[in-house]
Amino acid sequence: MARAPSRPSPRDLDDPALVARCLEDDERAWKTLVTRYRALVYSTALRTGIDDETAGDVFQQVWIELHRSLDRVRDAQALPQWLIVTTRRVAYKIATKNDRPVEGAHDEMVDPSALPGDELQELQDLQRIRDHIEALGGTCARLLPLLFFDEREPDYKKISETAGVAVGSIGPLRARCLKRLRARLEEQRP
Repeated sequence: MARAPSRPSPRDLDDPALVARCLEDDERAWKTLVTRYRALVYSTALRTGIDDETAGDVFQQVWIELHRSLDRVRDAQALPQWLIVTTRRVAYKIATKNDRPVEGAHDEMVDPSALPGDELQELQDLQRIRDHIEALGGTCARLLPLLFFDEREPDYKKISETAGVAVGSIGPLRARCLKRLRARLEEQRP
């Protein structure tokens, strides 16, 4: 008896195929989707000017909203833009509901047509860099986000404690990690 061909891992799927699997209630596909775009959603929330706690609330609400709306997402290739616009809307809604002022908040923040292509490209590039950093694993995956993406801008002592490395080794480790990251990014260049 011939075995049925195995399905590819959700990690190996592009967005349209991943969305199709999510619509089939594939739990692994949902986990992959959240993992793939968690940094994009969270960083977009923080860029609206809200605090970490509110960004966590926004993060959860965006994924609930996607779960409710996934069957209505017309173009799965545009999923990053959908997530950015939805994150902005949810951040604005939660911040105004809780009477937390959002610095620089304006109507364009919740208008999907107001998302310029350059900004979308920048956010997608940041997501791609975060994905490559995560793929480096180990110390690099812990160290680089603290050095370059942590909104709190921790000092070397805090980075040392969080990443589990000696303060004096942060500079040399950063250089090695950036070299590895650059190599990965150059491999992926079209």
